[in-house]
Amino acid sequence: MKAATIDRVKIFNSGNSQAIRLPKRFRLSGQTARIKRSGNSLVITPEEDAWKRFDRGIAGLASVFTGFERNQPSEPDKRSVFP
Repeated sequence: MKAATIDRVKIFNSGNSQAIRLPKRFRLSGQTARIKRSGNSLVITPEEDAWKRFDRGIAGLASVFTGFERNQPSEPDKRSVFP
């Protein structure tokens, strides 16, 4: 397993927020990310496209609904609906 390398970044103020510049090799895809604190560390993950997340959730549910096929009769019921 390759050892993780650690880069040093500058912390600066941008308006009322604190910011860092990410080195090129740490760039994230997309326009938004999620951040959480884990002890003294910050974990930043790119935010996944909502439709991709939806499709993945639906695909996960597909196995739940197998075996629930409706047994449709080959011929329609000939009984009259109205007496």
